[in-house]
Amino acid sequence: MESKDLHNEKQLFLLIADSNEEAFETLYRTLFPRFLPYLYKLLGSDVAVEEVLQDTLIKFWLSRHKLTEILHPHAWLFRILANEALRYLRRQNVQLKAKDKFQALQEDLNGSGSSQTELDLSFRETQRIIGKIVDGLSPRQKIIYRLSREQGLKVPQIAEELNVSSNYVQKTLSLALKIIQQRLLEKGIFIPILLLLFKK
Repeated sequence: MESKDLHNEKQLFLLIADSNEEAFETLYRTLFPRFLPYLYKLLGSDVAVEEVLQDTLIKFWLSRHKLTEILHPHAWLFRILANEALRYLRRQNVQLKAKDKFQALQEDLNGSGSSQTELDLSFRETQRIIGKIVDGLSPRQKIIYRLSREQGLKVPQIAEELNVSSNYVQKTLSLALKIIQQRLLEKGIFIPILLLLFKK
């Protein structure tokens, strides 16, 4: 990797550590696509790749306070991604295949179990809080948010499904996301809008 790229990634990490949402979106657009060929080769399906990528992004954001200490951003991010891929393969009852593909990597990850457990707990708690906030949205906001996030429908598809205009869907979804983000902030949790749009 060129030193210029490494410098840019470190700058992004520092900005993200300061909860800069624009830097996070830039990282998502520029760095994560480099991992996609590896994920598709390993996991073999769009659904698996999407799930692993989303979990990685969320856990990356939740651990952003550690980013100022990271010397090699690309390698550190890959470790999180690989760990999530391993966990996915295990959940799919292909432990032997996972072991063959990740044996060397798993050795590197040994000793990080405590911090990983803490991160998993933080991830689940954040998901639980978001679920409660969504339950408190207005009926229309709740329906549109869930059609977008849980079913992965685009704005025009939601508009057709509900027989309303795309403009109405966009405004309602934007308001729902702002409400969720604000309620999270009140609890001391900042989550970028980008992550709130991810499907479960």
